[in-house]
Amino acid sequence: MGRWIVGAAATCCALLSFAGPAAANVNVANVVARPLDPGAGASDCANASPGGAPSATASAAGTHRDFCIAFDLNATGGDDAQKMNISLPAGVIGDPTAADQCTTFTASGCGTASQVGTVRANVTALGIPMDINGVVYNLKAAADQPALLGIQLNPLDIGLGSPLPVRLQSPIRVRVADAGLDSVVNDVPRVLDVGFGSLNPAIQMNSMALTLWGTKTDHSSLDKPFIALPTRCDVDATTSIAVTSYDSKTTSNATSSFRPTACDQVPFTPSLEVGPTTTPADQPGEASAKLIIPTADTGTGANARRQAYLKDVDLKLPAGLALNPPLANGLEPCTPEQFGFGIDAPPGCPASSEMGRVEFVTPLFPGQTLTGKVYFGTPRPGVPLVNFISVEDPRLRLKLGGFATIDPDTTAITAHFTDQPQVPFESFKFVYTDPGNGRATLTSPTTCGDYSVTADMTPWNGAALKSPSNTFKVVDCAPSVFAPELGVSVLNAQAGGPAALTVHIGRPDKNLRLQDAKVSLPPGLTGRLPSVPACEVDAARAAQCPDASLVGSAKVAVGTGPAPLNLPGKVYLTKGFDGGIAGLAVVVNTKVPALDLGTVVVMNKLLLRPDTGIDVQTSSLPQTLQGIPTVYRAIDLTIDRPGFMQNATSCAAQTVNGSFTAVSGTTAAASAPYQATGCDKLPFGPKLSATFGSKGQTAKGTHPPLSVTITQADGQAAMSKTVVSLPAGLGIDLKNLSSVCTDAQLNGGTCPAGSKIGTVTANTPLLPGALSGGAYLMQSAKPGALPGIALDLGLVRLRGTVALGTRVVTTFDGIPDVPLSKLVLNLTGGPKGALVTSTDLCTSTPTVESQYGAHSGASGKETVKATVVGCSLSAASGLTIKGKLAGLKKKKPTLSLTLTASKALKGVRVKLPSTLKLASSKSLGKSSKVLLGGKRYKSTKVKWSSGKVSFTAAKGKSTKKLVLSLPKGVLKLKKAVKVGSKQTFTVYALTSAGKLVSVKVKLTAGK
Repeated sequence: MGRWIVGAAATCCALLSFAGPAAANVNVANVVARPLDPGAGASDCANASPGGAPSATASAAGTHRDFCIAFDLNATGGDDAQKMNISLPAGVIGDPTAADQCTTFTASGCGTASQVGTVRANVTALGIPMDINGVVYNLKAAADQPALLGIQLNPLDIGLGSPLPVRLQSPIRVRVADAGLDSVVNDVPRVLDVGFGSLNPAIQMNSMALTLWGTKTDHSSLDKPFIALPTRCDVDATTSIAVTSYDSKTTSNATSSFRPTACDQVPFTPSLEVGPTTTPADQPGEASAKLIIPTADTGTGANARRQAYLKDVDLKLPAGLALNPPLANGLEPCTPEQFGFGIDAPPGCPASSEMGRVEFVTPLFPGQTLTGKVYFGTPRPGVPLVNFISVEDPRLRLKLGGFATIDPDTTAITAHFTDQPQVPFESFKFVYTDPGNGRATLTSPTTCGDYSVTADMTPWNGAALKSPSNTFKVVDCAPSVFAPELGVSVLNAQAGGPAALTVHIGRPDKNLRLQDAKVSLPPGLTGRLPSVPACEVDAARAAQCPDASLVGSAKVAVGTGPAPLNLPGKVYLTKGFDGGIAGLAVVVNTKVPALDLGTVVVMNKLLLRPDTGIDVQTSSLPQTLQGIPTVYRAIDLTIDRPGFMQNATSCAAQTVNGSFTAVSGTTAAASAPYQATGCDKLPFGPKLSATFGSKGQTAKGTHPPLSVTITQADGQAAMSKTVVSLPAGLGIDLKNLSSVCTDAQLNGGTCPAGSKIGTVTANTPLLPGALSGGAYLMQSAKPGALPGIALDLGLVRLRGTVALGTRVVTTFDGIPDVPLSKLVLNLTGGPKGALVTSTDLCTSTPTVESQYGAHSGASGKETVKATVVGCSLSAASGLTIKGKLAGLKKKKPTLSLTLTASKALKGVRVKLPSTLKLASSKSLGKSSKVLLGGKRYKSTKVKWSSGKVSFTAAKGKSTKKLVLSLPKGVLKLKKAVKVGSKQTFTVYALTSAGKLVSVKVKLTAGK
């Protein structure tokens, strides 16, 4: 009776003492966390002193040892520990399959088959400190827990009621950062349950010593070893304990460390499996690599050791097994923040960043395969291929980072994963998936055979890396095929009109790789080079062309499988290089959300063929970019700058031809139809003018020079044929035709000097400069026939025939479909001249007859009067010319010419010097004055014709004195003219007989 009273009084006092103000805090101190020697007992942990170090035997890396965790709780002000978090070192692993998993812990406790350790605690109850022993059990974990421990403190007999054991559950969680284990105890009891309900006495935890068992040798109830030590000896293994109090809610932290030893004795015998074991050639598909580490210990008893944990792996794929560019189609990379390194939650990566899956088999969960995903990570500077790998299981969440490098020469890929956590696994399988839409990560080699994959695996124990390998076989290699496709489309096919041209080059999947291509456009389908400022070649190669040189766009498709990756580009006109008249720089931007392989420039030179068609010749196409194969599937070039491309003026059906070379050297050809339309809408009106003679080369039997000019306005159909009949009275001097050029010499540009009979110049709106060269006598194809004539313009060569009759007739047939704004043919006169007169040119009115045919089907003809140059004054009826040039100081020139002749004149032509030009045709007709015989003449106006000021009186009107006045405002300066300088005018007097007599007049520039 007295004992009960004393106990009740003590309980009352204890309750009163715990009902006071909130306590200050609870501090954790004197932490011991280290392995024990084999055979040690629970008391060795309870009596362990802080700061001590385990023996080399106890701390042997990879062994199974009892692990001691002991600590004191120093409470002030009556506060108590509410939560305890024990963070074990990375690599200290408990195997939840080492003992039975108890399911009756809360209700009735567990049996010895579930025991995995012991516990001793010192508590204060009724004001009296006392020790309590207990057991640590392996409990059945919840679905989201890797393991669950039960800590049972035996009943504490304090002489009151029927005390019950204290049972604490400690869920185990895996830290995401380093895969270390945390043991968490929540709601540590403050009251000892003796069955008195609200009168149960208070209890305070003062210290705890946990011993987690190691080997079955020391603890026969274990099915197999429970605790395994780290396999890393280069850093301390640190345990951290955090305690949070009930009242103050403050957290106290303390740590204890030990250094594992004898890492050189830890085994490491990994192996590798790859799949699939066979795969079809040259197609994207699933590929996997499984890293395997044995789970069985080596050695027995205290010397049993687990395999070393894996630290680094370099997975080396063979050359030919390449990254597939279509992987980037719609791929949105995952950022490190979205992946959530170190965060115990599923990654928040975009679904489009998934590129594979993982299968993780660990002895911690026997018979189970944990799964996860492989994500494409945001590229880092210098690291374009980043992988994030997660094992996405709430019991064991791993988040790993890796990257890949690619050999730029062989395209072989190496996947790198470094500083992996110390977590045991039986196999770790990486599967790069094939979603079936062409976005597989990898594409198989193009040639059949066995291919080896090697994994350089480095363990945490510091030992040398091991390099297991495995092979797969590539099968189903089809015969080599190289059949590129060519397509052409024109937005507007109006003949001679602007063209928006798209050229498509296609390479079917599984064909030989495309190395280069040449696309030959038909004559007439061409570009107006002067209309666009050409980019400098060096700037083009550096992808620095200005927008002013932009002529179109490009789209390049690369990759194997059904959905290649499309990359956009721009097309710029460049200056010529390597023999080309110009070039096209195709600048492709490879940057997509997931990849940025830089800007690629492919130079294409434009070559002018003899038929004036354009060949577009690519340079060698790059086959890899930073080691990633650029398997070309399609190249589309669209040239659509307004005013640049022009359709042919022929509406005949034509072809665009393509020739292609594979990387292996195999060649192929393809063609596509092209046809312009609407030829009937094209105008056609070429104009011809001719000049004959020179001083001393107009009389009968002389050799006059000849100049023939044919002009065409822009937008007309191009000539296909021209027939020019020279004036009667001009013939061929056969004795001067002794030297001729052969066809081979003409093609080689080596015609003999003696065969040259003149020069030729041509202007076309398609080229920035004039074409010029020689006119040559050509050897006839028929023996004994007259030589032909060839015009060698360098880039273009025209061949014509010469026929004799009442007139000399030259015919040029098969002229290419190229617009010529002006063509000037000059035949040399003098003793060696090809032409000879049979009459005096100055006593006749020579005419030139011409007939034209157009590529559009149109035709035309004209007869023009030729100008004779070099006639004597006597032949021109004693012509004299006086003149005055004034107004130069104020830059407002005026001109007055007076022509006097012994015979009647009816007109005048004046060719201005290069320093002057016409202000406008309107001012010429309105302001100019003409006096015939001293009287103002108004019936016909002064005009501008064929580059000359021209006046012709009406029919029946003539005079022996003609005055032409060009007042201020009719002329203007083309170049600066110095007052007092001599300016040369060529004046052609038109007699009433229709003859033109030319005289050069030098006038002094007046103020």
